[in-house]
Amino acid sequence: MERTAQRSDARPGAANRPPAPVPAPADDRDVHPPARRIGIDIGGSKIASAAVAAEVTAGADPDDLLRHHRSDPWESRDYEAAVDGLARQVRWLLDELAWPDAAVGVSVAAFLTPDRSGIVEALNLGWRDRPLARDLSVVLDLPVTLHNDANAAVWGEYLLAGSPAEGAFVLLTLGTDVGGGVVVDGRLLTGAHGIAGELGHLTVDPGGQVCVCGAAGCLAVYASGAAIAAGVRAAVPAADLARAGGGAPAVTALARRGDERVLAVVDRAAAAIAAASGQISRVVDHHTLVLGGGAADLGDPLLAAVRRHLSAGVPVGPVRPHPHVRAARAGNRAGVLGAADLAGRR
Repeated sequence: MERTAQRSDARPGAANRPPAPVPAPADDRDVHPPARRIGIDIGGSKIASAAVAAEVTAGADPDDLLRHHRSDPWESRDYEAAVDGLARQVRWLLDELAWPDAAVGVSVAAFLTPDRSGIVEALNLGWRDRPLARDLSVVLDLPVTLHNDANAAVWGEYLLAGSPAEGAFVLLTLGTDVGGGVVVDGRLLTGAHGIAGELGHLTVDPGGQVCVCGAAGCLAVYASGAAIAAGVRAAVPAADLARAGGGAPAVTALARRGDERVLAVVDRAAAAIAAASGQISRVVDHHTLVLGGGAADLGDPLLAAVRRHLSAGVPVGPVRPHPHVRAARAGNRAGVLGAADLAGRR
């Protein structure tokens, strides 16, 4: 989105002309983050927070970067009470580190206003039309930056990949839903309406199952962790799952043992991911596709299946898009890491 500025010394009649656009920075890496940063990742069941003072470099261990990383369950989802709770977490970090101040970055699973100052709607929290960045900034008297959770996560993974200056870097988070984020030539894509990167709702099967969003055949219907778990429960008797340890660990264990029933479910998810990747490639032609979220713990069975489906995908003329596919490096710490690094940038 272009930003505009009014000149106070404009010539007579200049008010009738549109202001000249002010160019945005070449990329998000050009705006260096403050030395002291705090990241908060607001999830559906808990709130994670940590401080970051070091520069994030390729291959760094997130545990070495995140200081006083903690994850606390919700005390109350009442909005005003939540703002107070977030402020307490920030103040605790400031006290522990003896920091006089810091820039604060917050990530949340929500649709945000285009300028990312507030929440339009956070379905899992029951919040609507809440100016979270402003409210938290007023309580703390500190600058607060707000980002969608998947966008913060892709930024965290992008940093750990060495912040490649060129090309497109894509993250899909395979959790309860499917989230997504895209970085192109060093810029985090957010879009004119703040919905760039909503990759979980790309249509991969127009005649398929209806998604919670109301559309049919979304990627999330087939590739979310919830969808994979439901598919496995339908295909594998409960006794077999219990013998394998139960829950998500059982799904991962059976997949890695080569259980054909589980691998069929994983293959369906992989085919959907490859189909979505093909659509994404026609817009940004990404060089890297990172899979995160709980379902990414499936590891090689999922990654290999995605690569296989990409290799068999429909070419674009003489080109068959095949990005490098790998698992996320930061796990559930990507959101708080990305939020902290984005604090104070924009």
